[in-house]
Amino acid sequence: MRFGLLYSLQTRPDKPATQAQIYREMLEQIEAGENLGFDSAWLVEHHFLADGLCPSPLVAAAAMAARTRRMTIGTSMYLLPLHRPVQSAEDVAVLDNISNGRIILGVAAGYRPEEFAGHGEERSGRERRMEEQLDIMIKAWTTESFSYNGQYYKIPETSVTPKPVQKPRPPIWIGASTRAGVRRAAQWADALVASPRHHIAELKQHFAIYGEYLQRFGKHLSCVPVIREVYCAPTTAQAEAEARDGVMYIHGGMYGKWAGVRPLRDDHGKLVKDPATVTFESHRERFIIGSPDHCVREIRRYQSEIGMDYLICWTQFPGVEMDKTLNAMRLFAKEVMPHIKG
Repeated sequence: MRFGLLYSLQTRPDKPATQAQIYREMLEQIEAGENLGFDSAWLVEHHFLADGLCPSPLVAAAAMAARTRRMTIGTSMYLLPLHRPVQSAEDVAVLDNISNGRIILGVAAGYRPEEFAGHGEERSGRERRMEEQLDIMIKAWTTESFSYNGQYYKIPETSVTPKPVQKPRPPIWIGASTRAGVRRAAQWADALVASPRHHIAELKQHFAIYGEYLQRFGKHLSCVPVIREVYCAPTTAQAEAEARDGVMYIHGGMYGKWAGVRPLRDDHGKLVKDPATVTFESHRERFIIGSPDHCVREIRRYQSEIGMDYLICWTQFPGVEMDKTLNAMRLFAKEVMPHIKG
């Protein structure tokens, strides 16, 4: 069982903080996290949001790699259709060299229309473009030189250098929940990553479909990573009181606001039609927020029901003070991780 830390690097209007402060605190937290025994640190990508949610995860990842020695550095998720494939291959290869082979590239297709418009990219066809991009990037990393003649990309004979440290290439993970996305993860990637917006009942369905596609492609399950909002305090009441506003700023804003673009269901499986109905109580079952005993029970439930073996903990909630976040990380590392790893 492995544990990671996930960062979106958002500010909150009612809790003023500079973006520079948020990045500085993130780097301090991952240094502390490495000393506490966390295995990895991850970055979200989105664009054009007033709260500054990280628009450039590979740049931030380079800073993470420079501040750590052991931790894996990952993206969850790099919105591949917003980027050019050869440049992405070059950037990730450089990042893999900076980190001496500690990179996992998590990618997703993206969904917000504003992001595609702002980058001058078509939203339609993004899934098929993404598959061509993956094909190009893998060829760039694993062959001396290559050319490409696809529906969306045409590349003359090209040699991408430097090559990644990891051989044959850095691991690729895909975040997806539609049948087509899960198929894409099985075909092109090394793991399917479970989104924090889905209840465990939905995740069971996603991983069942994923298993079917793995068999079809003659591949085997490598790991089962799951992203959850995680916060630990001496009592569940304290954990909820400290984390509630910050976690709902993320969950209610990121998932509730965009429920009309991609579906969101509450804990009872009811489709969310009005963002105002997304509350902590209506989605409580997908958070791992509570006392150490509560967190241990919840993690073991995910292990038992879907085989989770990698928990990516979204712990830096907008507006939650740095000292509280560090206390939650320390308690989780001391009172939760040893029970699970043991």
